[in-house]
Amino acid sequence: MAELVYTRLQDHPRETYFATSGALIVGRIDCICPDPPPAEQWGWGMSLDIGALPFRRGGVAPSREGAAAALGEAWAQWKAWAGLRDIEAISP
Repeated sequence: MAELVYTRLQDHPRETYFATSGALIVGRIDCICPDPPPAEQWGWGMSLDIGALPFRRGGVAPSREGAAAALGEAWAQWKAWAGLRDIEAISP
C-alpha cells in the first residue's frame, strides 16, 4: 500500500483535505473551528467498506497535524486488520 497523500479541496468553504493511498480514498480531514489555538478544531474520518465488514473511525483533534496523525493511525489499524503492509519503493 502507498503512504497517505493529502489533497486540499480548493472550492470548499472550509479547509478540507482528502486522504488517498494510490487510487483509494481513505478519508478526509476538515477544519471545523478555525479559531486560533486552543479553540481550533479539526475533524477526521475514515470509512472503508472493503470486504465483509465496514471499517469506520473518526474523531476530533486540536490541529490539522493531529487530525492527520489520528487518520494515519486508523489507516495503520485498517491495514493490519486487512492483512496488508506497506511495500518498499522499487529502485531503478
